[in-house]
Amino acid sequence: MEQISQIFADGSYFQLTALLVGALFFTMAGIREMRDESIYGYLFAAIGIFFMVIHGVLILNLAPSGSPDTHLNFLEWLIAFFAPALITVYLVFGFFNMLMSRVRTGMVKIFFGLTLLCYLFMLGSSWPLDARGIIVLIWSGLWFDVELGITG
Repeated sequence: MEQISQIFADGSYFQLTALLVGALFFTMAGIREMRDESIYGYLFAAIGIFFMVIHGVLILNLAPSGSPDTHLNFLEWLIAFFAPALITVYLVFGFFNMLMSRVRTGMVKIFFGLTLLCYLFMLGSSWPLDARGIIVLIWSGLWFDVELGITG
């Protein structure tokens, strides 16, 4: 319970997750535009890289040196920041697609987002970090496959 209150103590967790959502969104928009050979793809990719760099700088400056938060490894980062960002992107794109009359596409994206949320909730903290990290990596691959498969 202490960890949850520590996460919500200040807005830095939400800022880091929102920056990651922006990075994922603009990276995917950049990839889509580059596939269509549009110059805007490079602009979107640069904005995505900007959000990712700011995310990294904020993580490095988040905790004082010597704190356990400064020793965040890749799998902990996947679980703490990337998974909520990925779930948010799935749900936002899903609801957007449903509003734009693409109900099937929206339902698939919402289903994937809620499934990742349920898997991580059911596994809980008792499962090893490797298993939870692999699930997040698989779902991120599914996101790129779903997004690029629908548009192409």
